[in-house]
Amino acid sequence: MKKNLSIRISIILLTFSLTVQLTACNMPRRSTTTTPSGAALYTAAAQTVAAQLAEATLFPSTATQYPIPTLTLIPTATIIRPTPTNTLPPPTPTPLPCDRVKFIKDITYPDNSVVDPGAAFTKTWRIQNVGACTWSPQYALVFTAGEPMGTAASVPLPKYVATGEMVDVSVTLTAPTAGGTYKGEYKLRNAANGIFGIGENNQSFYVQIKVPVQTGVVYDFLAKAGSAEWKSGTGTTFETAIPFNNADDDPNGTVKIKEGVTLENGSTSSKVLLTYPKRVNNGFMAGTYPAYVVQNGDHFRARIGFMLNGSACGAGKVKFRLNVIQDGNLSTLQTWDKTCSGDLIAVDVNLSSLKGKTVQLMLAVLASGAATDDWAIWSSPRIEHP
Repeated sequence: MKKNLSIRISIILLTFSLTVQLTACNMPRRSTTTTPSGAALYTAAAQTVAAQLAEATLFPSTATQYPIPTLTLIPTATIIRPTPTNTLPPPTPTPLPCDRVKFIKDITYPDNSVVDPGAAFTKTWRIQNVGACTWSPQYALVFTAGEPMGTAASVPLPKYVATGEMVDVSVTLTAPTAGGTYKGEYKLRNAANGIFGIGENNQSFYVQIKVPVQTGVVYDFLAKAGSAEWKSGTGTTFETAIPFNNADDDPNGTVKIKEGVTLENGSTSSKVLLTYPKRVNNGFMAGTYPAYVVQNGDHFRARIGFMLNGSACGAGKVKFRLNVIQDGNLSTLQTWDKTCSGDLIAVDVNLSSLKGKTVQLMLAVLASGAATDDWAIWSSPRIEHP
């Protein structure tokens, strides 16, 4: 609106100026009428303009009105500057140790493989040299802990092994005869006799097998009687070595297998072990059997009594005894006093207290006084595992 008003004022002033000039040109040069001065003309023009402005104010123009544009403030952009980060120097690399092993995998007999009792087997590992030094054939695999299973003290490496290379190493072992889980641990030994293993903590690599627990009869004393060492003597003194299956009337005592004989309870035997003590007062007969590894739950079982020498029971009177030899020491597990009374005694000894031990068991018969009619027999002596 202000713009239109300015335009109108300019037009009015221009028109007034032209009018004044034209009037001045047409009027006679000489006149008796007083000519208005310039100031009067200017005042008249101003009054005219003022009147027109008043008219414009009282009577607004109907011309198109143009809106005054609204100014929109543009927000000032905020400049985000990244926070400077301290740059750390790269870490100093840690030098490799000379000797270090990395386990790769089991080639044979992975953990908890089942191996038959007493069976020979070869365990092989694949390992990697992750140290800074080359392994030479002067390096060796060595046993360090656990169950040795007949292992060699050391096994040389088969070749030179540079850093980063892998090699297969093996040991030949024999499974224990008793059932159970067995573990043997190994490391490497360098040319200077230093022992080292896996990783920073020098851990061992190992073999772990399971030997199945045998059930039923695991040790038959009748079948092994010929392999036992038999001796007789007096009191507690061993005096004479006795051959197995010797004569019935040997004065030093008799040890042999008998079959189809009559027992004191009137039954006819299949196979029994006769152990007649030395034929003197307080004589004895004893047999030490081959070594055996006891399993948890093993029981010694047998029936003990007398064989008849004729139709009568006789004057037999003895002590049956089960002994054990462990680490060279002899001890008694159990003793049974027996007379020829017409009944056999069933015996049952739990051997679990010896589990895992390699022992030798001894069957012994001791005369109580005179050895007359001491035809002492062991019927079905055995070790059973339920």
